[in-house]
Amino acid sequence: MLFKFYYLKEGTRVFDRTDLLTYFQANPNITLERNGENRNYTYHHPILDFDAHFIISNKSSIPHLERLNPKYYDVNFRVEFDIKLPTYCVELILDIADEIAKMFKFSVYNESYEDVVTFRKNTLAKTFDIWKNAYKNKNEEEIASYSRIDSALLSQIYNYILRKPKLEVLLDRNKVQISDYFFMRTDKSRTAFVCMSWDGENPFIIPPGIDILYFKDSKYPKYVAMQELTAKADKLLKILDGYGNIKMVDSKSIGKLRKIIIKSKFAPLTVELKEIKLKNILDI
Repeated sequence: MLFKFYYLKEGTRVFDRTDLLTYFQANPNITLERNGENRNYTYHHPILDFDAHFIISNKSSIPHLERLNPKYYDVNFRVEFDIKLPTYCVELILDIADEIAKMFKFSVYNESYEDVVTFRKNTLAKTFDIWKNAYKNKNEEEIASYSRIDSALLSQIYNYILRKPKLEVLLDRNKVQISDYFFMRTDKSRTAFVCMSWDGENPFIIPPGIDILYFKDSKYPKYVAMQELTAKADKLLKILDGYGNIKMVDSKSIGKLRKIIIKSKFAPLTVELKEIKLKNILDI
């Protein structure tokens, strides 16, 4: 299912489409796909791998247009994207939509509104969340096939993924492990566990939200709950200044941390976990 909203303009349906085309062409992540009479400008995020569609059509697609305030004119321009998208991704889409609304003084309409309203990013984000939760309640079997991470935590994960290239330059990935996430879950729960691995030899970054550290050592491999490890080695996990809740274990501390992991007793995993993909994790 697609979440949709429509642009309208007060007093006229005329706007400079050449300026809009120039705006789209300036974004390397937007491509034009023609579908019959429609022009579909598809935004694809190259790192987070999601799409949004900015569609210009030759005729109106607003349902029950006759019920809306007649001072607003349909400009035959709408935005649509997957109703299951995480809130973080939707906010990135709405940033683009907001720029367009301000550029052309567009107002906006969604089917759940009584009438056309001023474009406000926060209002549309809340509207999307309402639609998404309603979709979840009506499609429980489909949603059950996905794993879940809390929206705030998933936002931290996406934010780290986007900042990772800068960290690789700042810290030199040849000297410091700029850690990647991987994700796991059990068959009996939708809850996804946020994981990372460490070889026990190199300084490394601890991204936000880690539940499980996989100690990838040839002699002493083990999964360690991050909460337990933090309790035993908190002084070795240093906050990376200027990067919020990202932590780092430097070269002076790796020997001590390795010894703690090898010699300490940690609670063993009591369930069987299987690896899952980030694209199969929702925030509902």
